[in-house]
Amino acid sequence: MLVIDSTLKKQFRRWGKQLLILLFIALVANHLTSKDHFPFHESYRFPFYGVFTSIFLGIVILIVTEFVYNYFIHHVFKEKVTLTLGVRFLCVNLGIITLLYIPMFYVFGNIEGNDFDLYALVIGLLITLAICTILITIVYALEIYTLYKNTLDQGTLVVAYGNRKKVIPIKEISYSYSVHKIVYLIEENGTISATDFTLQMLEEKLETYGFFRASRNVLIQHRAVKEVKAIENGKLVVLITPYFQEQEQLKIVVSRYKKKDFLLWFDNIPPIVSTIGS
Repeated sequence: MLVIDSTLKKQFRRWGKQLLILLFIALVANHLTSKDHFPFHESYRFPFYGVFTSIFLGIVILIVTEFVYNYFIHHVFKEKVTLTLGVRFLCVNLGIITLLYIPMFYVFGNIEGNDFDLYALVIGLLITLAICTILITIVYALEIYTLYKNTLDQGTLVVAYGNRKKVIPIKEISYSYSVHKIVYLIEENGTISATDFTLQMLEEKLETYGFFRASRNVLIQHRAVKEVKAIENGKLVVLITPYFQEQEQLKIVVSRYKKKDFLLWFDNIPPIVSTIGS
């Protein structure tokens, strides 16, 4: 069974939460628009059209917010995260939603055979923006706050080997390599530290910092990747630095089963990743 990268799992969880909130809002909002839509009313009719259009509009909005969030992650939040930038993220989303809502209101109005009503447009837009503000805040506020905390605390790792202990800032670790059942940490400056960890233990500690288990004996960070090449049988060869022991560079073969997860991690991992305890 394939091991799905933690970045993809995180995206699936966020999308699942967004869709559940969207479905709840669509059902509640459309059941409040008319007395015929009130449950247990004698002339109750399930608002299929209203729910459908709400979900359609909601999915468009979710796609927009996810695109904007990824853009902010890789460009705006790359160096710092502030309240002002968080508000800017919200305002950009609301601005794009406004631009999309107006033509969609006109199109769906024509489908229903309704005349254009400026008052209904304004009220509907204001309600939509209010709901979107709540939805975006619920879904993204915690993640943005986590990014903010990570700009203040990048974390450290206490490494023990025998009777020695060493504290290494996680941001300085390039990769971890296992050889002859000993796991080594290689820092950006080329320092090599033997540890008492297993690679599985390190993976559990460092995966939320953007590390990826590229092969059975290597756990790498983005900064360690020098070059990626496609080879036969759908595999990848990854060159990583700095050197390990006597090697000028280390070649890692990523299996075809992990290729998709590796490329997803390599192309999309945020520049600031979540933190763990020391």
